[in-house]
Amino acid sequence: MPFLFNKNSILEALKGHPGKARRLLVRQGHERLSEELIEEARKQGVAYRILPSEAFAKKCGSPRSHVCLERDDFDYTDQDAFLQRLDTMGPVFLGALDGVQDPQNLGNIARSSACMGVDALILPKDRSCVINETVANISRGATEFIEAVRVTNLSRYLETLKKKGIFCYGLDERGGTALWEVDLRGPVCLVCGGEDGLRRLTKETCDALLRIPTNPSFPSLNVATSFALACYEVRKQRL
Repeated sequence: MPFLFNKNSILEALKGHPGKARRLLVRQGHERLSEELIEEARKQGVAYRILPSEAFAKKCGSPRSHVCLERDDFDYTDQDAFLQRLDTMGPVFLGALDGVQDPQNLGNIARSSACMGVDALILPKDRSCVINETVANISRGATEFIEAVRVTNLSRYLETLKKKGIFCYGLDERGGTALWEVDLRGPVCLVCGGEDGLRRLTKETCDALLRIPTNPSFPSLNVATSFALACYEVRKQRL
């Protein structure tokens, strides 16, 4: 069961998915600092408890935090059900992650996705970080806004998306085309790799590999930063 410690994450979980919230725990002596969260818990019918400092630290495992939310595990959208909905969603904006295993990267990617209007993140079941409490806390509550689809075979799923008219663009520092030279206003899926980049089969499946022009002496960007920049370009073109 995930524990959320970040105030924004807790607040968004209480507002967006109160049915998934089990209990709000507050360290004794910090009731005033947690007043907004306690009030929202009351409003949503979520139980809360004030715990002595030692009991809070033992239960939540965090000596620095003064509030935490017990939440059910995060739900993923069924891969086939999501495909069936695509035809009703208009020009979709998707993100697909190939081998992103660092929860901090996934948390920041989820935050960028929610901020830039990504409709869903596609995560492979193998070689991929899951949405856990670390991801949720790093995302500052964005995981409550973004839909996540777990797929058995990423390359095969991308092929299916392409058959449905969605252009799949891989982000690669050696890509032949600059990101902003491509029309991203239609249905699009941005495909990002982990620290080792995109796998060969994933690259071959993409419609094209796009690069973000950078300083030639140091061209490598962190995956979460690359994804955020690419999402902004999509957002900008669609304004």
